[in-house]
Amino acid sequence: MTNSEYAVWHGLTPMGPHLRENGPDLFLVGGSGSHLVDAAGRRYLDARSSMWNVTLGYSCEPVKQAMARQLDVLPSGTVMRYEHPPQVTVDYAAALVAVLPAPLRHVRFGNTGSQMTESAAMLSRFYRRMTGETDRHTVIALHEAYHGTGPLATALTDEPILHDYSAPVDAHVVHVSTPPPETCDPAACTGECVRPVIEAIDAVGAERVTAVMFEPVSGTSFRPAPTHYLETLIVECRRRGIHSIADEVTTGAGRVGAMTYVERLTEVPDMLVLGKGLSAGYFPLAALVVASDIYETLADPPVRLGFPNGSTTDGHPVGAASGLAVLDILTADDFLPGVRRRSAELIEMLATASKSDPRIGTVRGAGMMLGVELRDSDGELWSLRDVSALRGVCREHGLLTSYSIGVLPLLPHLTISTDDCRELVERFAKAVAAYQP
Repeated sequence: MTNSEYAVWHGLTPMGPHLRENGPDLFLVGGSGSHLVDAAGRRYLDARSSMWNVTLGYSCEPVKQAMARQLDVLPSGTVMRYEHPPQVTVDYAAALVAVLPAPLRHVRFGNTGSQMTESAAMLSRFYRRMTGETDRHTVIALHEAYHGTGPLATALTDEPILHDYSAPVDAHVVHVSTPPPETCDPAACTGECVRPVIEAIDAVGAERVTAVMFEPVSGTSFRPAPTHYLETLIVECRRRGIHSIADEVTTGAGRVGAMTYVERLTEVPDMLVLGKGLSAGYFPLAALVVASDIYETLADPPVRLGFPNGSTTDGHPVGAASGLAVLDILTADDFLPGVRRRSAELIEMLATASKSDPRIGTVRGAGMMLGVELRDSDGELWSLRDVSALRGVCREHGLLTSYSIGVLPLLPHLTISTDDCRELVERFAKAVAAYQP
């Protein structure tokens, strides 16, 4: 191994142990459909969709063609100061909000989910400065939430190890307990389900809280939040003048078998963050969508600068072209219902596999955002270390996955076929059978 082979480095992976255990033959050199090929010629079924974002597989010609056409017409541009925004970006924004629940009607584009969760919290704080509520700066987030990494996103993410090794993080973030299980009965609910959040607001003082951020499906535990819980949470926030922010970086753009999870709610959050699947992973693209009243309040701010946040590649025309092409696919007749049907097939296959191996447990999640519980002989969930080790065995069996505490995440492409689902489950079951803690 030479240093030049590893010029690309990402701090998330300690390179010493990695280089001792792996080599350059694991570098990916090709992809087609739901499969990838490494430098040694090994073929893998990608059950993690790269990093949960390649939602339409590696052979989506309409998206690739749309990007190629845009490169010929206008290969670069920005909306950062809105001096000369690319027409394709303006068109994409209009098409995107048209399929989102009202009053979410105005889009700020960015490059990553982390960038946009930070932007959402910062925009909420900026709104308070513009409206004279300058004491409102605390953001409340939920346990088991993942909102990315960055100066503020890391603080919003409920992973203590990230806080420990990134300290100091923003001190004006408070985490509270997670939503109740799906067994919560809306007909009998008295609001107790959101009491931990309300108590946290009261402890800080509602006049000091600017926003509450939540994931509809936890990116750590893969537990969907009951719709009634989210509706109650949004109402209670609104009563106190607190912004509600839905982080759908992972769940949005078809991952849960719908354009968004919040579209099923009777109460709509004030802000919505989207990312990953917006471009099917073909271009760095994310979005912060805000309600009309927030936009209208900030359209003529008392300061000339406006919201001081953004980057030069926000609203990139090639990204917008990819987003329009993806949107055409997602909104085509029967596409999203097809995702839900394929999800049901995959869950049924996993349930059948669990009958032959008691370590394979219940499947959590929604659509193609699933987590398979792994339990030992005492019924206890596996540790993160064990799940991570199983992930390595899955790779040896030609299956690429992610990992979490007690749960093996499975986030295949939305376009995965029935045959590929069958292959996924077979490879997964063989890996579990071969794994020895």
